[in-house]
Amino acid sequence: MSSTSKVLSELCHLDFDALAAYEASLERIEDPTLKETIATFRDDHKSHIDALNNMLTQRGEDKVTDADFKKVLTKGKVVIAGLINDKAVLKAMVVNEEVTTKAYEKALDHEDFSVAERVIIERHWADEKRHKQWFSDAAERQ
Repeated sequence: MSSTSKVLSELCHLDFDALAAYEASLERIEDPTLKETIATFRDDHKSHIDALNNMLTQRGEDKVTDADFKKVLTKGKVVIAGLINDKAVLKAMVVNEEVTTKAYEKALDHEDFSVAERVIIERHWADEKRHKQWFSDAAERQ
């Protein structure tokens, strides 16, 4: 697997991790308005997974079909936070989004992406920054 394909695979694994955290947070958040936005962000991560897997298959690589070992850690932050209240869940999700935002930002340092791949990764990075800002703002309002 090329280093570029490895970056795509790692991002896909991370999006699966994020998806698990979103599912856990949706089980614990009580405010229906928060749930609605969180569900749309979860769907962004599903879309990221599809796009990254498409890039991998176009490169002749296998699709990523599940999270990696980090899944337990990412979901665990939300599970623990869920024992307290919505604000704690939102704060845990800020931490998760910081991880995904940094991963996408670091991926963009990789120079071997095609123009089309780079556009997609930049779009995903913008989604992650938007998610992080929303969770941060929502936690402050709680």
